Amino acid sequence: MERFKLFIIVFCTIMTFSALYAPQPVQPIIMEYFGVSQSRSALLTTATMFPLSIAPIIYGYMLEAVSAKKMLIVSLFILSICQFIFFMSQSFNLLILLRVIEGLAIPAVLTGLMTYISTMTSKSNVQKTMAVYISSTILGGFSGRFFSGLISYYTNWRVMFLLLGITLLISTVLISRLGDNKTEVTKMNLKATFDVLSIRQFTVIYIMIFTMFFMFAAVLNFIPFRLREINPASSAMLIGVMYSGYIMGIVTSLGSMKLIKIFKGEQNTIFAGLTLFLLSLFLFISTDIYLMFIGMFIFCAGMFMSHTVASGYLNKLAEKNKGVTNGLYVAFYYSGGTLGSILPGLIYENYSWNVFLLFLGIFMFSTIIFGRLALRR
Repeated sequence: MERFKLFIIVFCTIMTFSALYAPQPVQPIIMEYFGVSQSRSALLTTATMFPLSIAPIIYGYMLEAVSAKKMLIVSLFILSICQFIFFMSQSFNLLILLRVIEGLAIPAVLTGLMTYISTMTSKSNVQKTMAVYISSTILGGFSGRFFSGLISYYTNWRVMFLLLGITLLISTVLISRLGDNKTEVTKMNLKATFDVLSIRQFTVIYIMIFTMFFMFAAVLNFIPFRLREINPASSAMLIGVMYSGYIMGIVTSLGSMKLIKIFKGEQNTIFAGLTLFLLSLFLFISTDIYLMFIGMFIFCAGMFMSHTVASGYLNKLAEKNKGVTNGLYVAFYYSGGTLGSILPGLIYENYSWNVFLLFLGIFMFSTIIFGRLALRR
């Protein structure tokens, strides 16, 4: 793929994921501004995650043969308009509605980008291009959180969304410069779905991925409130910097093949990542923000280690129905994120941060034991 085209894909990916996660570090500020509860403020993430969890399934039924370019132009434009309205909104309920619309637009962008890569890149370069794409999703997730906190600190929480609106509008224009293509979207069908779920290895991995992103979304969504609890003077910039550990995802995704060799197989690597992920929770018990900062690097390293290897492992195992296999992976992944972004918060709000961590730890530990036993049979 030409460098200019790859640049466009990388830029659009980073901007899309930035839009997805930008509200997280400023949730405490939005909570105070609109006078809503912590759990209602957390809905800004949940409202977007829920459509992401079901879109891979419903889009399979809705989409016919479409142009990836046209899909990208429409969805990026909608995403851009949502940012401009978010910037101006004086209603919290409108913010939630906008986040739901974004949750419907974002998977259309991601589907379009991945389809464009697979159809417009030579077979010998697809894997390399996809690795760049995955790294871009991680960089976008970090950038959205970091710059949202940073910009909010120096200006106010709304400015980030104005900038996102502008950059997503630029993305729409850039996408129009790409060559057009026609793609045939394989529709999901119930038989193929049940065929995939009937394979024990697949179902076990889906369950582990669900729990993994449940815990990941929980910690990342509520850590801004924890930082404010430890020190009420914690700035949006400090909260944004706390997400720096997210960049470990780029390191682990690009080094996944070496990790598989070190741990002697994909399954061992997945469990090693989940174990590291679980153990990192101990660092979040501390009220020392510097220790929590270190913990975030370990936490993200463990998560992305398992995530990267698990997705590749499933595609390696799948001899047929690869589209359904990947669609279910995404559905389980974001379903975990949807529930994780809200349910553990009720425990935190009604009990304490340590009870919140204990709940997550028990859930993950139980999943690791279940996975080990189920995959040994």
